[in-house]
Amino acid sequence: MTRNAPSTEDKIKEAARKLFVEKGFGSATTRDIAECAETNVALVNYYFRSKENLFQAVFQESFAQTFVPIAGILNDDLPLEVKIYKFVDQITDLLKRAPMLPIFILSEMRGEHAPMCQAMQQAGAMQPADGFRKQLEEEAAKGHIRPVDARQVEANLMALVLFPFLGMNILKMKHQMSDEDFSKFVDERKKVVPETILAYLRSGLV
Repeated sequence: MTRNAPSTEDKIKEAARKLFVEKGFGSATTRDIAECAETNVALVNYYFRSKENLFQAVFQESFAQTFVPIAGILNDDLPLEVKIYKFVDQITDLLKRAPMLPIFILSEMRGEHAPMCQAMQQAGAMQPADGFRKQLEEEAAKGHIRPVDARQVEANLMALVLFPFLGMNILKMKHQMSDEDFSKFVDERKKVVPETILAYLRSGLV
């Protein structure tokens, strides 16, 4: 049994996803998207009415399928150490599949009314990690970790995972890394980053 060929609408969304990440929302034109999807501007407008609507459709879908479930790990009912390792592992794997995604997100989030901010809010990616905060408070009360600000821990986690991808070209040039070398490097950080975060949480404990 053969798989059905992608519909024109799916081809447009896939082309938009690719070009929005490569060029950014402002630089990717409807004509660019139509050409990449091997269709025409009239059909892009027929399905989505505007580039803004297409952006919303693409990234609501993408974040719902990838980023939101991973972000939700911090609120999962898991032991703290397991949760941190799982979060780092899955975010790293996501970024290995789409290494330009962090640069795109940061460039498109200038201003709270930017389309990217709206897409992330509608996809549920902006929800606070209240379960994670509560868990850190409970672990500190038991004496397992020191009292910390959950926002600082979350920011450190994201920064330590994201930076190698944001500085990917610099790291590859400075350390003469091939694509394979860089992949191995970020895989090694699946262990380094959790160890760093856990050492921070446990520092000062007897």
